[in-house]
Amino acid sequence: MRDFSFYSAILGLSSKWRILNVTVDEPSGDIELHIRSRKGSKFSCPTCGAAKLPSGVSKARWLHENQLNIRFYISALIPIINCECCGEMKAEIPWERAGSICKVHEHGDYQSKGKRESVHLF
Repeated sequence: MRDFSFYSAILGLSSKWRILNVTVDEPSGDIELHIRSRKGSKFSCPTCGAAKLPSGVSKARWLHENQLNIRFYISALIPIINCECCGEMKAEIPWERAGSICKVHEHGDYQSKGKRESVHLF
């Protein structure tokens, strides 16, 4: 198992998240972190705070360009929670907190014919 604790600390990841892999594009020097939630982790509804297990995921990619002239990408499967009070929404993402300079680069939901596909969370 590789130790990605350095990257976890930089991003402020809690135990709900794990870095699956880190890749480096040698010609460009770009670094990409691949992140997803841990199986069984509950996430709080951003509106009411109710703790929920994810009902699906959404795929997104962020770009952070301000570290030693190296482009850092974050590719992640973001948990979708279904709150009885507030409806379906994405869990809060640590690297998107206030003051972050990570910007969404690509975004797309896993959907099939208008319905979200089931994606197993680790």
